[in-house]
Amino acid sequence: MLVRYALQKKTEQTQERPGNYKSQICAADGSPFDALPVQIKKKIPHGIVVYFENNQTVTDNNSALHTRTWIIESAGSFRSERLFVSVKQKSTQSTFTDAGEFFFHRASELYLKPFPGVKKINIENSLDPEKYKIIGRNSKTDEWILQIKDFSPVGFRNSLQRLKGMKNLISTINLIPWVSDR
Repeated sequence: MLVRYALQKKTEQTQERPGNYKSQICAADGSPFDALPVQIKKKIPHGIVVYFENNQTVTDNNSALHTRTWIIESAGSFRSERLFVSVKQKSTQSTFTDAGEFFFHRASELYLKPFPGVKKINIENSLDPEKYKIIGRNSKTDEWILQIKDFSPVGFRNSLQRLKGMKNLISTINLIPWVSDR
């Protein structure tokens, strides 16, 4: 009975918290965010929108690609089950609908593949320990998992630029795909 009451109370608090889907206010800074398309709500039904970036435009081969990005904290019963997910919607139109391509990846981690002979300490010494931390290794691909502390859309792009500048240490940088377990 007490556990059920605690879970109900937690659900009520989450529904009132900035960043819930109905509030359309980002949890990080109180800025507004566009309503989430149905495809995102289906994959992450009870998340908190931490950051939102609207209409980032990239020009490639004389065509413009428009994107908008939500950084969502996925909900889990326990803190260890929560994850920050970046959802990017791409469109050739400057106005968005529920149609379009959606890309889901982990917002606070990247895979790094070092060049042969490069040791973990070499990369760690080249990065600010207040912003980055190597937290493990993918046993299937032998890539290192790098945690990024500033995973806002701008912070994430800045991290990618910083890492791409480490051409003598890192051979590849990959986003970590996120797949819903639903």
